[in-house]
Amino acid sequence: MIRKGNQAFNEGKYPEARELFTKADYKDGLVRLGDYYMFDRRLPLLAYGYYKRAGAMRKIEEIQKRMVLALGEWIGRDKIKPESLQRLESGFAPDMTTDREGMVSVPVSPFLKDAALKILAKK
Repeated sequence: MIRKGNQAFNEGKYPEARELFTKADYKDGLVRLGDYYMFDRRLPLLAYGYYKRAGAMRKIEEIQKRMVLALGEWIGRDKIKPESLQRLESGFAPDMTTDREGMVSVPVSPFLKDAALKILAKK
């Protein structure tokens, strides 16, 4: 079942992959689906659901930090209590900057970045 799910994922059949990964309780596959929706499709709320099913707490916390920052920008800093701003600036969400599309930049290891650039260069 996991093999079929991986094959479906690689062929871009994401709903089929979701069904197979869910039935097999294959957490790594669910995380891969979450990554696809987070980074390729830029749909963090869908990604959140997959990460939650997989129990990927680091990824869930990252999305929650992004949500807090986005909400803070949306309501305006003048509407947030000063102690909450201090907490944000003192490590709750360190080094959170947005890119030109408004997404919060996430630090990526140089090894992972090099691997991704090599894959993209092949296409």
